[in-house]
Amino acid sequence: MYVRVLQIKFPNELAKNSVNALSRDMTKEFFKSGLLLRFNTDTSPNSLMITLLWEKKELFEIARKKYGDKFVAEVKEMGGIVTISDGLSEIDRAKEIDLSKFNEF
Repeated sequence: MYVRVLQIKFPNELAKNSVNALSRDMTKEFFKSGLLLRFNTDTSPNSLMITLLWEKKELFEIARKKYGDKFVAEVKEMGGIVTISDGLSEIDRAKEIDLSKFNEF
């Protein structure tokens, strides 16, 4: 598994809300390209953390080149300051997890 985390600070809440909506639209394309899960976390009124779980790094790289680099550029154009962390990840989950509580695309 492969995880990418984008921490974004915005000049205002409107910019954050716009990027949150853009992220959700982009996710639809990413799911077609090997994305397994996306978490958008409001860490403050002007900050957002986006966590993406990919099946494997190779699929992430293809999607990043096709969509991800453009997304980061658009966030920066809106005044967002982007910090990116990523790497191979080991994932554990509870056997009893109820997936019906997750949004599906």
